[in-house]
This record gives sequence, C-alpha cells and structure tokens, in this order.
Amino acid sequence: MSTQPTQEQGAAETPETALKTSKRARKGRRALRHVMQFCFSSAVLLVVLGLGVAMSIGAHLRAPDWVQARIAARIDASVPGYALRFGEMSLVVGEDLVPRVALRDVVLANLDGVTLVTLGSLAVTVAPAPLLRGEVQPEAVHLSGARLGLRRLASGEFAIMFEGAGQGGTFNEQLDALFARPQLDALTRVTADNLTLRYEDARAGRAWSADGGRLELVRAGKEITLRGDVALLGARDYATTLAVNYAGRIGSKAAEFGATFEDMPAGDIAGQSPALAWLGALEAPISGALRAGVDGEGRLGPLNATLQIGAGVLQPTPATAPIKFRAARSYFTYDPTAQEIRFTELSVDSAWGQARAEGSARLVGMEDGWPRELQAQIRVSDVVADPADLYPEPIQLEEAQVALRLRLQPFVLTLGALTLSDQGQYLRAHGEARGGDAGWDISLEGEMDGLAPERLMALWPRAAKANTRDWIEQNVAKADLKDIQFALRLLPEHRPEFYLGFDFADLETVYVRDVPPITGASGRASLYDNRFVIHAERGEVVTDEGGAIDVAGTSFIIPDVRVKESPAEAVLRTQSTITAALSLLDSPPFRFLQKAGQPVTVAEGQAELAGQLTFLLKKQLTTEEVAFDVTGTLSEVRSDSLIKGRVLTAETLAVEASNTHLEIGGAAQVGDVPVRGSWDMAIGRNPQGESRVRGQIELSQRFLDEFAIGLPPGSVTGAGQGVMEIGFAKGQAPEFALSSDLAGVGLRLPQLDWALGASQLGRLDVTGRLGEVPEITALGLSGAGLEARGRVSLNAGGGLDRAEFSRVTLGGWFDAPVALVGRGAGAAPRVEVTGGTVDLRQTSLGGSGDGATGGQGVPIALQLERLQISEGLALTEFRGDLDTAGGMSGNFRGLVNGIAPVTGQVVPVGGRSAFRIRADDAGGVLKAAGLLQQAREGTLELVLTPAPEPGSYDGVLGIDQVRVKEAPALAALLNTVSIVGLLEQFSGQGLHFGRVDARFRLTPERLILLEGSAVGASVGISMDGYYRLADKRMDMQGVVSPVYLLNGIGEAFTRPGEGLIGMNYTLKGPSSDPDVSVNPLSALAPGFLREMFRRPAPTVGTGRAATSGQVERPAAREAQDIHQRQDR
Repeated sequence: MSTQPTQEQGAAETPETALKTSKRARKGRRALRHVMQFCFSSAVLLVVLGLGVAMSIGAHLRAPDWVQARIAARIDASVPGYALRFGEMSLVVGEDLVPRVALRDVVLANLDGVTLVTLGSLAVTVAPAPLLRGEVQPEAVHLSGARLGLRRLASGEFAIMFEGAGQGGTFNEQLDALFARPQLDALTRVTADNLTLRYEDARAGRAWSADGGRLELVRAGKEITLRGDVALLGARDYATTLAVNYAGRIGSKAAEFGATFEDMPAGDIAGQSPALAWLGALEAPISGALRAGVDGEGRLGPLNATLQIGAGVLQPTPATAPIKFRAARSYFTYDPTAQEIRFTELSVDSAWGQARAEGSARLVGMEDGWPRELQAQIRVSDVVADPADLYPEPIQLEEAQVALRLRLQPFVLTLGALTLSDQGQYLRAHGEARGGDAGWDISLEGEMDGLAPERLMALWPRAAKANTRDWIEQNVAKADLKDIQFALRLLPEHRPEFYLGFDFADLETVYVRDVPPITGASGRASLYDNRFVIHAERGEVVTDEGGAIDVAGTSFIIPDVRVKESPAEAVLRTQSTITAALSLLDSPPFRFLQKAGQPVTVAEGQAELAGQLTFLLKKQLTTEEVAFDVTGTLSEVRSDSLIKGRVLTAETLAVEASNTHLEIGGAAQVGDVPVRGSWDMAIGRNPQGESRVRGQIELSQRFLDEFAIGLPPGSVTGAGQGVMEIGFAKGQAPEFALSSDLAGVGLRLPQLDWALGASQLGRLDVTGRLGEVPEITALGLSGAGLEARGRVSLNAGGGLDRAEFSRVTLGGWFDAPVALVGRGAGAAPRVEVTGGTVDLRQTSLGGSGDGATGGQGVPIALQLERLQISEGLALTEFRGDLDTAGGMSGNFRGLVNGIAPVTGQVVPVGGRSAFRIRADDAGGVLKAAGLLQQAREGTLELVLTPAPEPGSYDGVLGIDQVRVKEAPALAALLNTVSIVGLLEQFSGQGLHFGRVDARFRLTPERLILLEGSAVGASVGISMDGYYRLADKRMDMQGVVSPVYLLNGIGEAFTRPGEGLIGMNYTLKGPSSDPDVSVNPLSALAPGFLREMFRRPAPTVGTGRAATSGQVERPAAREAQDIHQRQDR
C-alpha cells in the first residue's frame, strides 16, 4: 500500500469544477452502459453462430474478425463520442447451456483518446429466462483488471469513480442508478478480481492505492450485499489486509457496513472516523473490525469497534521521544448523535506493566465533522506494574479514576484529575503532556495522603535511583509518610525536573553506620534536581551515656542521587547534655574521647552542636571516608576530673570538630581563677592520641590560693595573664608550659629586698610534666633585676620536694645557685644557697619583721663564695644558717677578704638585718680588711646596723688589746710631734692600745668615721673624718695625747682618746703614704678649747639604727647596748 498526502479535487473542489466533473462522469457511465447493452445484443448473434459452428459444450468459440468488427462498429454507433476497443471476443456455453460472452483487453475511450475504463477481461453470463423471451440480459458479470477509485467526500459519504470518468454521486445513488435500468433486471451478481483500487480521502487530504483487490456484489430482489478485500502494501515491514462488507436495499438510504483489517497503520485508520481520531498519535499496526449503519434518512448510526493494537509507540511528532508499548486493545461504541465514545475495554501492555480501563469520551468541536479534542472520564483497574528487571514480582495497584482531555492538533493530553487508590491511600494528580515540533513538554503534579515505608520500597524499583533506594532500605527502620507531593517537568532540550516531597513522623534511621540511630523523628523530605534532602523538625538520638540528644533541625542530604556510591551529607543540629554529646563523638567510627584518653563523663553541662558530615553511600565505610565539621557551644560546664584535684567551670565553651582536629575552648574558671583557652586534638594519623591545651590563665593571689602555692601574703598583688600550653599523649605524663610577661602582676620578695611593680614587665617561664607526681623541668623568672633559672620536683603528695635554680641573679648584688627544699605541707621550704656572691653594697639582708609565711620562719642555709660588704671588704667562704621567723636572723662565719676568720650573727632591725661580728685576731681582721696592715693581736667586736640609705650601715667597733707596729701614718704623726720614746717603742714591739672604739657609717663609696679613739699607756689618739673605699684615700683629723696614762684625766672634758694636753693633727692623701700635719699651738689650749683649731666632726643626721625601744633577740639587744654606750 502506498500512502501519500495529496491535494484531491474532492477535498477542495469549487461548484463549477464539481459540475463539469459530474457531467463528464454521467457521459462516461452512459457510454459504459451502451457498451454493455451492445455486448448483450451481440451475444445473441454470437450464440446463434456458436450453435451453428460447434455443438461442443464448454468450448470457447472465438468470434470471427468480421463479426468482432461489426459488433465494435455497432457499439461505437450506439455510443456517440466514445470508442470501444477490445482485443478478443469469445463465447462459451456451459453445461447448464447458459451462454457467456468474454471480451479481453477492453478499453473505452473518448474521441480525444483519453482512456475512461480499462479492463483486463469482461465476462457476461446471459440470463436464461429473458433469453427465452427474446431479450438478452446479463445475469452475472465478472470484471478482471479494472481500475476503480473510491472517494470519501468531506461529508463522510463514499463514491465509486471509474478511471478517467471522475466522481458521480454517492455510493447509494450509484447503486440505485445501476439497478434501476430494465436491461439489468436479471443481474444478480457482479464479481471482480485483480482490481486496482485508489482510495482518496477528501477530508484527510490523503490517498491510498492497492492492487489485486476482489469484489462481489449480490442482488436478491431489492436487497444488495457487497463483499470485498484488498491487500495494501507500503513502506512498512508488514502488509495490511482489508475486508469490507455492505448490506443495503435498492431505493433506500438505510444500510449496514463493516470492515475488518489486519496490521493497518494506526495513522491510516485514525482518519477514517471521528471515533478513531485518538489513534493518530500512535505508530503501531492495528487489527480489528468496525461495524456501523445508516438509517433511512442517511444518518450515521452507532459505530462499534474492536481494535487489537500491536507493538508500537506513542509519538505525536517526529521530534517527540517515542513511548513504547507491547500491545493494546480497545472495545468501544461511538454514538455520533451524542458524539460520545463509550469504552467497554481499553487495555495496554508495556514494559512498565499492564492496565485495563473503561469509561467514556466526548468529542468536542465537531462543527466541521471532526473533533478538536476528546474529554474522557475513565476508570482504570487491574493495574499491574511490572517493568522488566525492575521488580522481583509484579506490583498490583487497586484502581484509578481519570479525567482527561486530548487535543488532537497539536497533540495536548491534559490530565485534569487522577485519583489512584492503593491499600487505603489515595494519590491525586493533574498535569499536561504536549507533543510539539521540538519534543515533549510534560508537566505533572500530584499528592498522596500517606504511604507506609514498606509499600514505598515495594513501589520503588531497585534499578531506579538505586543508591538512594538502597540507603533508605538499609538505614530507615520505620517511618510514617504523610502529605506526599510530587511534580515532573520535562521541556524540550532540557533535563527532566522531578520533585518529590513528603512529611514523615516516627522515623527511625541510621545516618552513619555504628552511630546510634535517630528515633522518633518527624519533619520533611524532598527530592528535587536529583538532590534528596531529609530535614528533621523533631527527633532524638539515645546515646549509651548522658541521655537523649535532641536533633531537631538535623538534615540528611544526597546531592546527586544519580551517582553510584553517591556522596551524602548529614547536617547536624543537636541539643543535649555534654555527656551525651561526648558519648556520640566517642561512638564508632570516631572514638574521639578514647583516643584522647578521656571518659565521656569528663564534664557536666549542656551542649548545642551544629555541623556537617560527608561520606559515601557504600558498604564497609571507614573512618577516613567520613568527612565532618562540627561546631557548637557547651554551657554550664563543670568538671572535677579534667584537672585533677581542681574544679573547672565555664558559662560557655566553643566546640569544633573536624577530620583534622577536635577543639574545645573559651573562657572558664579553675576554682576561682579565670582561664581562657582551648583543648585541641589532632584527628587522623594520631596513634598516640596526642592533644594540646593552649590558653591564658590569671596570675594573681587567687591563683596562688587555688594551687596552694605557699608564698607569703603580699608576695603577689594585682593580676596578669599567663600563657599556658599542656600536651597530652596516650600512656605518657602530660607536658605543660606556662609563660607570662607579668604585666599587671606585682611581685615582692622582702627577704631579697626585691619587688616587681604591677606596671613593670617581667618574664615567667615554666615547663614540666603532669602526672601522679608532677614535675617542673624548667622554671625561669626575670624582672626588676631578678634572673632565675631552675627546675622543680614534687613529692608523691604533690608538695614541693626540691626546687633547683642553677643561677639566680638579683640587681647586681646577688648571683648564686639557690635550692628550695620542701619541708612538708604547711611549712615554708628551706632555702639553700650553694656558692655565688652577695653584694651588700647594693642591698642589705633583711626580714619582714612579721615572719615570712604567716609567722613561720624560712630556714636559709648560705654557702657563699663571697659576701661583699663594701668596696674592698668582703667575707669569703661565707657560711650561715639563718631563719626568717620574725625577720632575718642566725649565725654565720667567714674569712675577711679570704684571710681572717670571723663569726657573727644576723638580727632583724627595723625590717632589715643587723650584724654582730667577732674575731679573736683583731689585727688580722684589720689587716685583711685593708684598714690597718700593721695591727697585731687583739679581739674585735663589730656591730653593723642598717642605715637609711641602701647598702649603708652604721657601725660600732670595739677592739681590746691590740698592738700597732710601724704604721706609716701613725709613724709620721709621732715623728711630727717629736715623741722620741714613742717612736722607739713603735719601731720595736709596737704601740699597745688597750682599747680601740669607733663609731662610723659605712656606705658603698666611703667610710665616714664619726668618732674614733685608741688609748694606751703611752699615747691616746682620737680620730674622725672620711675614707674613700675606691681609691683608699683618707681625710682624717684628730688629737694625739702623749703619756695618756697621766694625761688621760682630761678625757672628761674632751673626746674619748684625748688628754688634757694634746695636739691637733690631720691625715690626708693615700692611706699608704698620707700627708701629716700637726698644729703645735693646739697643745697650749686646754682640751675643750682645741675645737677652735679643728673642723667639726662629721655627722650623718639621724643615721643610727634603733637605739631605743624593745629588741627581742639578744644580738639586737647587744647592738643597742653598744650604741647607747657610745651615746653616753
């Protein structure tokens, strides 16, 4: 069969052309009738000739040429304007003695040579009864090789057209006209074979051609029946066969007709009836039958159709993607009066499943005899979803009610309402599908009241979004799905857009393997643009410890459900106790707390966390494949185990956890001490569970109180910040470091006369290890002239065992190693100084006067290499055992300048220290001190009390039974006053002084001799003045009194060491060779008048130390007695 769109005459003909065509057709039909009449007339002659020529029954008798020529001429004459040609004429008489005339290669043409009708053969059976009456009438006619045309008018009526003759009336009119002629009264049968048929559809503008058709027309009285069949060949890989039948009555419009067909293309059959128009979008072979009728008024009656549709596709336009199906079937009746199709069955079988439907469709827009659209109400039942390889077993759905509209040109299928019932739930949807020149334009929206997860898994094919489906099946234990909404949008040249959303309640799901599941969750889920999101508005995670975690606000996201082993995200929002949050962080695969060596109960309080976990939707997920980033806040924090023996509290702390680290930080308090910092642990390659605390801690008196650091009250004032760092590792003691610039911190060590003001900067550095027995491996302190470096060890109880400082320097006056030795709880440590130097020129050893530690003394053991007292005066190999209880006190010993041994005591005076020094070799001490190299023998007692100036002392010296020999200054003095006997004695055994007394002030630069005297039997000497320590130069004055044993009675009126008769003198210059000057006239003045001849004695104001008041210790009392004695 060939099918071509054409511009047929009948499809768009004008009245004028229609009139001309009708006249030409009538002439052609008259010519054809004349031909048949002459054929019948000629048959009589042929019969007579045949009987005469041969008496053989069944033999074909060929008419002689002259007979054929005469018959052809008679036919031409009876048919003016036409010419008949035939190739051969023959006669045959059957056994029934009925003659038959046969013509071959029959051609009927007009005078212009235009062929009107061609026949391969024409056979006429003569009716016997009319023949006996002398009339020749056909009883049966057989045509072979005829070319016929069948035309459907725009009104839907049919007409037969002969080749070149055009159209003449409708089919009924043609039949009535044919059988109305008396010459055909005996005609009862017309058959035809090898027909060439051309079917033209004026309404559709299409034409079909077929060869080898067969036709049989039977008349019984006025009843006419017609049957025919034809095979149609076309461009498809299958052949179409068509059989038609017709039953009518001559003279009546009433008729019944039908057609059966096999493998007719859907597009061909769709245009044959308005009831079939909906098949136009299919590309499939259709087999079936159509049956209809026309009443006496010519009105079309109901059309009954049975259609079996083979495998094909739904494809409105070449640009639309084909929708395949395996088979379909439809039984329906079309009522043209009501313009309604009633489907008793409409079923489809495709790779996605099967369904059966029934309902009705109304044809809309039939003004021109063809519908614009169909509006249908359909009930779908027996729905079976069985996509190939998608379901292990077919899915049965209950039924659906569908209201739809189908627009034919262009193709638009509108789903007004779809209601699908399944297991007590209802799905409602609406949408539209447009098949345009660019492709499909589809939109679909729907909703469903609810769905059980088990049913969702049953309806969800395993091959569709397999990763998402598998995750839900494996991780969602239960859920109540409600308010389900979905939408589909498909545009040409665009990716399909699909949305699925639903509410859920009572959800129980695992979002990461081995992590406690979320239970009792409710919220919303959606799938859009291949992104799947579950958002929990309520829910909780029950952990092993600490109770439930509120996960309201938590979401689970699959960014692209198309990806195999797709990445997924869990966006966390949690509120819980700290213990519950830590329990979650310590669950597999994380184990953060176990790695840090901490229990999940390390702290109490509340936790609010937010973050994101990213992982792959795969089996055997490892820790390294889980990427996470969690932040949050801990509030009302309290821990008594994080810092052993201390309570840590905080209003809020920040938490941050990721694949690289876990960090908790913020402002807190250890006891009453403010701290700010963070704990950070590396995640991943950290087999030792190493972590670190970094932060700042307040350094103040409450820091000392909290950590039981027993410094004396007032040792620390103000407050500053220390930077601390603590390192933790599994199985190892934590290591810590503390440093501070001491800004804002005031420090005071009265025993060392050292203080650091709060406005001054210093440096404190401490490192060590924490454990059962903490250890300070390095301690450094500097500031205000103090530098100390050492280490500290503690005992098993946490108290001080020993603090070793390899070197302590202070203000240039102290440079020595120091050790602090613990003496047990509540006792101040013992101080040991082993080596080094102390320079009293820049300070003085003192005591607080009120005890060092709340009345408890601090024992101090000194083993100094050198104790520098003043310029040129020092004690070496100094050994002392002192105590600070009530002030610095104790005993000591040493060598003056490394030579002369002395012993002494330290006593507290006015918050500082006074010294009492004794020596059994006064001469050796004076010589070692560089004061008097020629002194011999004697006993010495020296008391030094602190003067107001730093590094200065007021001294009281007493020497008994000393001998001086060959002293240059004294020799020059004696020589000047020409005391010959004394010089001889001085040069011999030396001068003997029974008593030497001196009162002086010793400063770092000089010695101020306020009053001094040396008396013996031979001479008496008084002296006062200045001695510079740096260059050993002197500026002294005094009185020398000879024969002091007798002359000394004048001492009552003068100074100690001065007699009634004496001479004033001065000594100036280097002590090794001074300039001596004597005033001889002063010998003439009585003692009390000698003051006129010399300068006043030096004074130092109120420089003496305590000379009155109560002194608790014996040594201090002795010093007071000395001063009081001098004053007297």
